[in-house]
Amino acid sequence: MFLLIFLLASYNSIASSSSILVDFTSHAIQPTPQAYIIEYSPPVGYPPSGSAVEGTTFHSLINGTISATEYTVSVSAILMDGTRQNVGELAVFSSPDAPTLDSIETTEHEATISYFPPQGQNITYHIEYYPEEHKEYSNAIDTKASLVRLRGLDSGTTFRLRIRSVYQGVFSQELIDSTFVTQGTANYDYSSSAELYSVRTLPPNFNLGLQTTTEMTSYEYSKEVEEEPSITTPLVSVITTTSSPEPSFFTSTKLEQTTTNPITTETIPPSTTTSTEATTTIRITTTTTSFKPKAAPVEVNSGDLGEDHPTENSNALVDLSEMFQEYGHPSEVYLSNENEMLRLDWEAPENANCEAFFVNYTILTLSRPQSFSLATSDEHANIKMFPEHTLDIRVFCMLAGALSKTWWAHRIAHLSKPKALENARVAEVNTDEFYVASIKLMWDWPVYHDFERYKIVISYGIGRADSKEMEVTNKEEFVLLDKLEPSNQYSISVRNASTELSLTSKATQLEQVTAPIISSTVYPGQISSNSININFGDSDPEQGRFDYYLLTFSGNNKNISKKVEMEHEKSFTFTKLIPGKTYQFSVYTVYKGVKSRPVSADITTYPLKVNQLFPVVGKDYVVLYWDIENFADSDCRFRLSYNADNIPTVSVELKGASRHRFSGLKAEVYYTFTITVIMGIGQAAAESESEMITVAIPKGRLQPSIHRQGSRELVVGFDNDLSVFSLLNGSPDNFAIIVSDDTSLNDDNYELKSWFEVKDEDVWGAYRASPSTWNPFDSERVRRAAFTVGTDDCVKRNLDEPYCNGILRAGTDYRVKIRMYTDTKVAMETDWGRIEGAKDSDDEEEDEEDEEDDRRFPCHMYLNVWLDRVVSARMVWRQCGAA
Repeated sequence: MFLLIFLLASYNSIASSSSILVDFTSHAIQPTPQAYIIEYSPPVGYPPSGSAVEGTTFHSLINGTISATEYTVSVSAILMDGTRQNVGELAVFSSPDAPTLDSIETTEHEATISYFPPQGQNITYHIEYYPEEHKEYSNAIDTKASLVRLRGLDSGTTFRLRIRSVYQGVFSQELIDSTFVTQGTANYDYSSSAELYSVRTLPPNFNLGLQTTTEMTSYEYSKEVEEEPSITTPLVSVITTTSSPEPSFFTSTKLEQTTTNPITTETIPPSTTTSTEATTTIRITTTTTSFKPKAAPVEVNSGDLGEDHPTENSNALVDLSEMFQEYGHPSEVYLSNENEMLRLDWEAPENANCEAFFVNYTILTLSRPQSFSLATSDEHANIKMFPEHTLDIRVFCMLAGALSKTWWAHRIAHLSKPKALENARVAEVNTDEFYVASIKLMWDWPVYHDFERYKIVISYGIGRADSKEMEVTNKEEFVLLDKLEPSNQYSISVRNASTELSLTSKATQLEQVTAPIISSTVYPGQISSNSININFGDSDPEQGRFDYYLLTFSGNNKNISKKVEMEHEKSFTFTKLIPGKTYQFSVYTVYKGVKSRPVSADITTYPLKVNQLFPVVGKDYVVLYWDIENFADSDCRFRLSYNADNIPTVSVELKGASRHRFSGLKAEVYYTFTITVIMGIGQAAAESESEMITVAIPKGRLQPSIHRQGSRELVVGFDNDLSVFSLLNGSPDNFAIIVSDDTSLNDDNYELKSWFEVKDEDVWGAYRASPSTWNPFDSERVRRAAFTVGTDDCVKRNLDEPYCNGILRAGTDYRVKIRMYTDTKVAMETDWGRIEGAKDSDDEEEDEEDEEDDRRFPCHMYLNVWLDRVVSARMVWRQCGAA
């Protein structure tokens, strides 16, 4: 905060009340340009450097400059065609700051004045003092000292003191303005010495050799007409100039309006002062104005408006809707410039039989619209140009000296400058591979733009020479300036122009450097799963200028840019990358902050191979299951293939899959299966290391036997058939009893669901009923195994055992198959078996009721029956109570 306050205070001390006055009248050019651009150095001041003034203005006051400083001012002109022309360069000195008063010490006839000098060197001081209210006794001195003693003063007198700083002849805008009183008694009366001087006007008809002229340079159409008699009034002005920095006397002027010429001017001159001269110049100008009462028609000398002199009338315009009804739809009136006049053109059809044409035009933008008319035998007419006004132009056909209704033409002509385009900007610069540069321009279109009347004119060229022009006559989102030179600065001017007249808006100036060329190539070096080495070649500076290279790296949710000098090494290694992610590397050449087109390369780090690859082997088929880590969520594909002796290789490419089934395999043959992960698209694709596994295809086929035991249990039996559970794929580790109520779901993955995961679903699908370590054939003497499905309560999960043999749904057709997992992670499975001897659940319930006297069942069996039939609930609870 302290630093900010210090900087603000420093700026205020540098640029306070100083200013410069830029007067370039002697450098003005003809014809009058659109505007003058004023640039100055040092660029401290307001309006800022590069500001524009109207083309009719030849001076500019710049405030807030650095005090007591030499400014270099460059003036250039924006011509009517939008080009820029140097006008001149001026050296202007800014005004210094005023000194600061320290003290004033007085005696009877002396005063010692002390003041602090302002910032700057070569500062002098202009001191003026005089008795209070008697400036005619003023004395002035110039000095470089900051301690001054004034002598010879009258005693007991109040003096007015004014001190200004002077730098290179430029006075400070502010000054010390103070009073002091000398000691002693006043002994002089200044008011008794005042003298009057008078200046009398010359007698009538006295010839001074001055030429009195009557001038009317332009129409003052907007003036109100006063109801007064015609008066002719000569105006006499007295202009007084002096070499003093401020006027040292006052001029009072009294003007009388009479029919004769007496005008009295009185001037109170000063007494003689130090280095002061007064010169009086009298210039006489006579202006004649005619006034008429409102009741009478107003006649205005409109000047020569062409071959036919129009007359003026103040009648109200007829409404256009009435004109359309009476005369029909009008033809067009075309406008053009001709010798500083406005030319009107129209084309009447041959069947109109017009002998002459009557032209009426009204100036609508006056406070009191005025109408003029003329007659011509041609299909064109010239009228006066009325800049910044809107005209209502109507042309009528004349036949036999009267207006004919066979044809007419109409036009509303806007003669003001069109509106300048807003927000004109450079949207894009580019240099293609053929070293041709282009610039894309955009701007905000007006809400309404008449493309028939106005066009967009774009002038552009290198610097201010070789300027080219293009016109935009249709509404487009952007305009492309092509076939430009790379690494060059173009001056661009955009303006809105009339298609008929020489009316253009204020030009919008743009300066843009075109993009440099680039001939480098980008190529990778060594690539791993978490690093990429990138390299790029040199671009030839002789083919196009540029300053340095810029290497950008996009990925990992961030962008990295690195500036590379032309002579530096152009090989870089990026580490800590994500496996399987595609990264973009781009190289640019840069010239004056403008980048070339990018030369890019998309490179993908090597993806990780699959985490797991598990086969499930059946009769003449193998189902492969796998898992992958895709940290970058990249486009991921898999290439799977298998081969065997005397069997050709079969390959398939998958996307978005985690399992695949290969069918039609030959029994008792070893097959080697391979899977490769592919990430990235197109040329940026990268492959992981391959994962392989070899399995033997068994020759046997087996279906387990399945019988119902009640409505919610199944008894499954199967043999230890080595033709199905082949030891060639490994020793048995555990057996899985897989139950499913819908085998079409094909959801019997390598890792099976538990009963807890499916019990609440409408359709269960496949799940494992046997424990994860169940192996009924742990002894060679066991040849057949049985398992009852649905015997466990499964009240809660067991952390040591994920699977549970939960109860089944009554009346559901289940299918069961057996899968053996080996110690080599290869699984072999049987076919799906169906329930043998299936019948309705109602018959089974009746059988259970008949047999209840012969044997006792566990309580949960009676609960199962209760779930099926509510009517047997009493018997169930009775039996449970007896137990």
